[in-house]
Amino acid sequence: MAAAGAALFLGAVPAVAAPSEALEVRGVPVGVVVGSDGTAYVGDYGAAGGIQVIPPGAVRPSRTISTGGYTSGLAMAPDGTMYVAERDNSTSQYDLGVIPAGATGVARRIPVSPGNHLIAAGPDGTVYVPNSSEHTVSVIAPKGSAVDRTVAVGSGPVEVAVTKDGTAFVANQAEGTVSVIPSGANTVSRTIQVSSTPGHTENPHGIAAGPDGTIYVTNISSNEVAVIKPGADTVAYRIPISGGPQEAAVGQDGTLFVATVQDRVLSVIPPGATTVESSIPVDRNSGHLAVASDGTIIVTSPGNGTGNGSVSRYAPAAAGAEGSASSKPASTITQPGQPEHAAGTQSGDGIIGLWNTMTAIAGGAATVAIAVAVFIVAAGRRKRSALGDSGKPRSAT
Repeated sequence: MAAAGAALFLGAVPAVAAPSEALEVRGVPVGVVVGSDGTAYVGDYGAAGGIQVIPPGAVRPSRTISTGGYTSGLAMAPDGTMYVAERDNSTSQYDLGVIPAGATGVARRIPVSPGNHLIAAGPDGTVYVPNSSEHTVSVIAPKGSAVDRTVAVGSGPVEVAVTKDGTAFVANQAEGTVSVIPSGANTVSRTIQVSSTPGHTENPHGIAAGPDGTIYVTNISSNEVAVIKPGADTVAYRIPISGGPQEAAVGQDGTLFVATVQDRVLSVIPPGATTVESSIPVDRNSGHLAVASDGTIIVTSPGNGTGNGSVSRYAPAAAGAEGSASSKPASTITQPGQPEHAAGTQSGDGIIGLWNTMTAIAGGAATVAIAVAVFIVAAGRRKRSALGDSGKPRSAT
C-alpha cells in the first residue's frame, strides 16, 4: 500500500519537462557547487579524489583540480576560494583543503576531525564544518589557517545553511532539531524543534536558506520539509513530499528544489508555496544538488561507489509548466561496463545514517542500506495514514 500511495502522490503533481544534459564525469560524484559564472565543480568521493570543473554549457570537464582522497563536502566563498572536505592521501589526516580561485590544486590544508563533512561558507567567507560524532560545528574564520572556534550543537549535526546576515543553521539529524549560531558567536543562540515530537527524530538532513532568510529542512522519515520563517523559534508549516526528502537547494528567485531517497524526481516548490507545484524526473536517485544563478540545476548521483556515478544538468524549469507525471527521466552518463544500483542509507535504532544516504556506498552495503531507508520511509507513510493525515501542510506544535 505504501508503494501505491507514492504513485498516487506523484500522479497528482505535474511533471516539468525540463531539458537535460548528461555531463561526462568519472568516479564517484558527490559534492557539487556552482560558481557565480555558472561553472560547476564536482567532487569525486573515490580514493583518488579530485574536483572536476565543468564550464557553463560544456558537457565534459575542462580540467581537474588535484585534492586528497574521498572528497565529501564542497563550499565556495564569495571571492571564489573553494573549500573541500577531504582526506590527505599521504598522511590519512582528514582536513579542509583550501583552493584559491583558478588554482590547479590545494594550496593549504586545515586539519579537522575524522569523518565526512558537508561544509558551508558564509557571505563573509567563514566556513562551517559539522562534526557529527562530536556534536559540534568547527568554525574557520575567513582566510584562516586553523579552526577558530568550536560550537556545541545538537546531536548528530550533518549539514549547515548560512543566511545573508551570516547566521548559521545546523541540521541535527540524531536529535530532530536545528541549532542557530549567530554570526561571530561562540555558542548557539536557540534550538528549533523540526521533528513533530520533541525527543524524537524524523531524520532532518538537508537544509537550505532562501534569499529572504527562510530556512528549509528535509525530514527524511516523515516525508516532509519543515519551513522556518526568518527570526522564528518554531516551524511555520510543513510541505509534504513523498519518497523521503533528503537534500534541498534554493534558487536565487526563492524556488526550492528537493531530492528524495526513494523517488526519482526533484520536487519543485515556488517561493511561499505550501505544496509541491511540479516535479522534474531524474534517471536515478539523486545525491547532492546545486542551483546556478540562472536557475540551472546540477544533480550528482554517486552510483554504487564503483565509479559508475553520473552528473546531470537541467535547464531552468518554466514556471507553471505542466506535463505527464510519467515523463521520461533525464538521461545520464555512466561508466562503461558498470551496472546501475541505487545507493542508500545505513540505519541504527531508527536513525538513518548521519552523513548522506549516498555515501553508505563506501561500506559496500548499498543494496541493504537503500532497503532500510525505503522501509523507514514506508513506515512513516503508514504512521501518517493511521493518524488520518490529509496530506495538507500542518503547523508545528
